[in-house]
Amino acid sequence: MRGCWIWIIPIAALASCEPHAPEQPEKQTTQAPVNQVAAVIALPPGQREGVFFRAIRDADLDCQEIKTVEQLAPEGGAQQWRVTCEDRVPHLISIPPQGPAIVTSRTAPRS
Repeated sequence: MRGCWIWIIPIAALASCEPHAPEQPEKQTTQAPVNQVAAVIALPPGQREGVFFRAIRDADLDCQEIKTVEQLAPEGGAQQWRVTCEDRVPHLISIPPQGPAIVTSRTAPRS
């Protein structure tokens, strides 16, 4: 009989718990589109070069240090920059207002 009380107390404690209310899914909020070109232009030169360096490296191209950055005229709604690395290889970086950076280069990607 004593063993029966050992089970009754935890069961009674659990029975007194209230069921959890179903979780409400979070409302999906849509954010206004970010103008990527304006965001890059607003960066200080060192951070802007960091964005260009990361874009070149993400394109699987060699670049150890950015030597020069030249802003070019927009083409097809995308702002363009000519970025030259330490190996004097120029890369064209094009950033459309709503899209990612596009890197065009005459060099082959790293293997």
